[in-house]
Amino acid sequence: VQDITDKDCALFLWVTDSHLKDGIEVMKSWGFKYKTIAFVWIKTYESGQMCVNFAPWTLKSWEICLLGIKGSMGKYKQSNKVKGLIVARRTKHSKKPDEVRKSIETLFGDVPKIELFARQTFDGWDCWGNEVS
Repeated sequence: VQDITDKDCALFLWVTDSHLKDGIEVMKSWGFKYKTIAFVWIKTYESGQMCVNFAPWTLKSWEICLLGIKGSMGKYKQSNKVKGLIVARRTKHSKKPDEVRKSIETLFGDVPKIELFARQTFDGWDCWGNEVS
């Protein structure tokens, strides 16, 4: 990852809270500095009810997306109106809500973007993953 990213780059990395430390360590090994939790995804069922997932200590209904920066991304920021809380339906295993991708586009505009471990392609994004045709 360190070799395919520009000197000024943002990384959005999904982790569960029980793997927060691991996520920050991976981010660092890829050359990024942890900045904040960019998104908290509250998972809902199709009914709109909040999901309840078993975890080692307490029941969980969310997943977090970390933001790491390499270089300076402040000059690319396009909006101060991107919300960090996403309430969206959980669909198939490990699929993240499309709202997050749209929020990243709003935040940084028309800069080169790549989704690693992608399942499908999206306009304006390079997509890499074994499920992408």
